[in-house]
Amino acid sequence: MTKRILYIDDNPNDQRLVRKVLATRGYQLIIAGSGAEGIQQAQVSDPDLILVDIQMPGLNGLETVRLLRNVESCVHVPIVALTAYAEKYQRQTYIDAGFTDYQQKQAGIKPLLGLVQTHLG
Repeated sequence: MTKRILYIDDNPNDQRLVRKVLATRGYQLIIAGSGAEGIQQAQVSDPDLILVDIQMPGLNGLETVRLLRNVESCVHVPIVALTAYAEKYQRQTYIDAGFTDYQQKQAGIKPLLGLVQTHLG
């Protein structure tokens, strides 16, 4: 069964890159361009993993994850922050907000794939 990944990010370039990396490896990718759209998609798509950008207009990633954790189907879904600001001292802030893990966006393709495999098995 194909694993579904919801990717919430307002940057079209990042959306294209993540789509290329994950869809070509057999994952079903659902893209949302805002936190509000991501919450709507999460309610109807039943994702196995959710990746969320932190810096977005409107609902930022921290606000988005807090709302996602109130969606019944997302309570136990791994939600990972993908951010340009992945400093070690911020880890607790992300975990306290409801994220399962976080990854620096600029880390590259291999770390992203490793992260996805870690959370999807």
